[in-house]
Amino acid sequence: MTEFPDRMRRTALSKGAAGRDWLAELPERLAQVCAGWSLTPGAALDGGSAALVLRVARADGTEAVLRLAPPGDGFAGQVRTIAAADGHGYVRLYAHDPERDAALLEPLGPALASTAPSPEHVLDVLAATLRQAWLVPRPADAAVPPGTDKASTLAELIVELWPETGEPCPAEVVERAVGYARRRAAAFDLDRSVVCHGDPHPNNALAVLSPRPGAESGHVFVDPDGFLCDPAYDLGVAVRGWTDEVLAAADPVGLVRGYCARLAAATGVDEQAIWEWGFTERVSSGLYMIRHGAPDEGREYLASAARLLG
Repeated sequence: MTEFPDRMRRTALSKGAAGRDWLAELPERLAQVCAGWSLTPGAALDGGSAALVLRVARADGTEAVLRLAPPGDGFAGQVRTIAAADGHGYVRLYAHDPERDAALLEPLGPALASTAPSPEHVLDVLAATLRQAWLVPRPADAAVPPGTDKASTLAELIVELWPETGEPCPAEVVERAVGYARRRAAAFDLDRSVVCHGDPHPNNALAVLSPRPGAESGHVFVDPDGFLCDPAYDLGVAVRGWTDEVLAAADPVGLVRGYCARLAAATGVDEQAIWEWGFTERVSSGLYMIRHGAPDEGREYLASAARLLG
């Protein structure tokens, strides 16, 4: 019997009755999917917190990864993006069972975060991988109603969470982030938007096991959000962290400006837009972490944002 990861169990139990029901049904669902796809289950992987992810062997002896997602996990949207990518910048999809929220995926190696020798190397790999990921075709009926673009929703989130979390950073930090978000919202252009990954941090970029087309960087992404936005948004996510480096730097603004310039040179995306998205994401992420159970990490994000006000 497959042993389920503790982190996944805790996440499911935190969702109350729905999570408990999903856990109770999971062994039977796993057995049904494995029988239907002629899979032999192997060890569970602890890469995520919500879904069950495990190594499996197919009938022909080749390896794959099986993902079983809980309800309301945005799984259907993730699969649509991965399927549309057809291996460009993303993990390959072998099979999908929407009724059981199951996907059979290409096996991958370690996350970029665990192997990269420097922030600069991480940024180079993320930029190269994003250039492939942005090739995902836009839906034919693509639309972003007014006020629902990513920048507008981030501005609302920051304004809501700052007082809710006890005003954990100076008002100037919030004002700067909201100002940047509103500027990005005003600049939104559907025609220039791409299907963004939405969360392209180095733990979501995994190494391919052998060279292949669409993975020229040596890595591909997993777990996409898959929404239409300015490509600078994804690059802003790539620079939003690095809190240890920012807090220790003699010139933190110069450090992160350098990161933005590096990404801009690699992708042709506007450097200032990357900076503004990155700052907004740094603040919104910090507030979100404080609100949802990671207060220490969240405060580090906010402290690093305060150092970038200069």
